[in-house]
Amino acid sequence: MNDATTDRTGAELAAVYRALDRVQAIVEFELDGTVITANDNFLELFGYGADEVVGKHHRIFCDPAYAESPEYQALWEKLAAGEFLSDEFKRVGKDGQTIWLRASYNPVIGEGGKPVKVIKFATDVTANKMRAAEYRGLISAINRAQAAIEFDLDGTILDANENFLEIFGYKKDEVVGRHHRIFCEPGYADSPDYKSFWQKLGQGEFNCGEFRRLRKDGTEVWLQATYNPIMDLDGKPVRVVKFATDITAEVQKRSLALLEMSTPVTKIWDGVLFAPIVGIVDSKRAIDIMDKALASILDHRAHTLMLDIGGVGVVDTAVADHLIKIAKAAVLMGCKTTISGISPAIAQTIAELGIDLGSIQTTSTIETGLREAIASATRSGA
Repeated sequence: MNDATTDRTGAELAAVYRALDRVQAIVEFELDGTVITANDNFLELFGYGADEVVGKHHRIFCDPAYAESPEYQALWEKLAAGEFLSDEFKRVGKDGQTIWLRASYNPVIGEGGKPVKVIKFATDVTANKMRAAEYRGLISAINRAQAAIEFDLDGTILDANENFLEIFGYKKDEVVGRHHRIFCEPGYADSPDYKSFWQKLGQGEFNCGEFRRLRKDGTEVWLQATYNPIMDLDGKPVRVVKFATDITAEVQKRSLALLEMSTPVTKIWDGVLFAPIVGIVDSKRAIDIMDKALASILDHRAHTLMLDIGGVGVVDTAVADHLIKIAKAAVLMGCKTTISGISPAIAQTIAELGIDLGSIQTTSTIETGLREAIASATRSGA
């Protein structure tokens, strides 16, 4: 290598060092850890002046207990032997506050092939470490308080916490790798509604509400839950995390209250019956409504049954199936069925799910339904 090349290489190295000096905290040590020099970034980060660190030992930047430990002694023995080290390091500023560094300790090799000093390049990652600690604390708190489960975007189970497993009666190795459908009724799991549910989550759409699921032993469990798509750095969903609370007891109380309040089937005109449905329509409730409706049809020799669903919070495939069964049972007894209370939201849901209401007539309001039912009864001479 000629002198010109050597000069150029030296100039380039100097330029690189100056660039690093502008953006990183840099400190140089003797092989025993004594500070030789420190740049402004390092001094500002630790709150020292140059005259307070030069000639002092590296241990002034460490917790006293760590500085007296065999681990700390081994650190400097490795560096003195020429071993490069890179990691995240916990250090202490002049004011006693903890500082976390992403740093490398670089032994400088002299002409004889032996280390002559150590240069440390460091970046302050304290804020990142604090955020990570807060995040871990938050997740830990959620895990203690709620049932949590993670899914791949197709619904495959990746992990589940103890709260979730306890609610459903499974062990972790019984659910990981299986599909979310194991918690659902087979009819729902095979429905367009269920397929749409996972398609929306896969597109990053958040979902929350009350969900009916099945335990390992087949008994029902109701969850107040959120399905939260997790995004990558490009904003694309990569997995789904579900947080849930068991509200089975609460839902059962509501259902019992509704059953006690019942769904009255009232004669409003000769041959015309009216049944307002409010709340959740599950299998037990549907059977109760059907029994009362069929008994009333028989008692009043009714030819028209009007079911109002304006008070039903959610109409999905299962609810629609219950309503259709009630209507078909009424038809078998010679009674036409009209469903009123079809809001725009419910109409959109029925259309999106492709639910076939068959010959069941529908109206948007109770008034319209009653007027048509009474007019029909009047025309027929009832």
